[in-house]
Amino acid sequence: MNQVPTAPIISIVIPCYNSGDFLPAALESVFRYPGPAPYEVVVVDDGSTDTHTQEVLQKAAAQGCQVIYQENKGPAAARNKGIAHARGEYILFLDSDNKIRPDYIRQGIAVLNHRPEVGVVYGKASFFGEVAAPRFAGQPFDPYQLLKENYIDMCSVIRRSMWEQLGGLDEVRLLMGHEDWEFWIRAAAAGWQFHYVDEILFDYRIRTNSLITEAVQPVAYRNMLAYIHGKHSQQYVSVFDYLYWQHRAYEHDKEKPVRSFFKYLYLKYLKR
Repeated sequence: MNQVPTAPIISIVIPCYNSGDFLPAALESVFRYPGPAPYEVVVVDDGSTDTHTQEVLQKAAAQGCQVIYQENKGPAAARNKGIAHARGEYILFLDSDNKIRPDYIRQGIAVLNHRPEVGVVYGKASFFGEVAAPRFAGQPFDPYQLLKENYIDMCSVIRRSMWEQLGGLDEVRLLMGHEDWEFWIRAAAAGWQFHYVDEILFDYRIRTNSLITEAVQPVAYRNMLAYIHGKHSQQYVSVFDYLYWQHRAYEHDKEKPVRSFFKYLYLKYLKR
């Protein structure tokens, strides 16, 4: 592991709950980062109960990772606690059953160092595990689509200052498995920019018994949506108004296509 004699530039925060079978691979993916930026690894044990995971956590501590223990409160609370104990200016979120590519740390630091308006750096995933069918597709930031659905995984690099400004992740249990989506919505509303790297930057493990599998069950998903829509109702109403008038303009153009065509030409090429 990269030794950190002074404050690290970036902290890799990993929540862990009974995932001792996968955590070593996640840590090894971080250790493959070639440097030179100093980093630290903060693992938060979210109340693991199996002895194998506890042994893996002890080994991680011996490897130089900061291991923090808490009662089981869910991944959002674990990440918040990890960041509260982290020292890095930037944070890379990594689930204990996933892996990052060696260049992710470098790219995240480079973007945030040179673009102060950016609060989130994210990239594409490669899928593996019990099935390899993609769960989501990486794409450039679209604020309207973000309100409809989440397409930015938690495995992203963020500014610690943004996390502090927003008050961290929402720890409400209804959001378990979707706390990243709600956090991105708040970040966008606060004016932070998102930078998409069109490269595979992490490996996403698919497991049938994972937290996200439970979180997308119909009843849980509907309750989660109701919570997000209620919490961010002002943004949804604003976007609805905008899309409504866009739709009205589109319908008008369909009724009078020739007039709309010449109006477009006038506005684009003749009006100065």
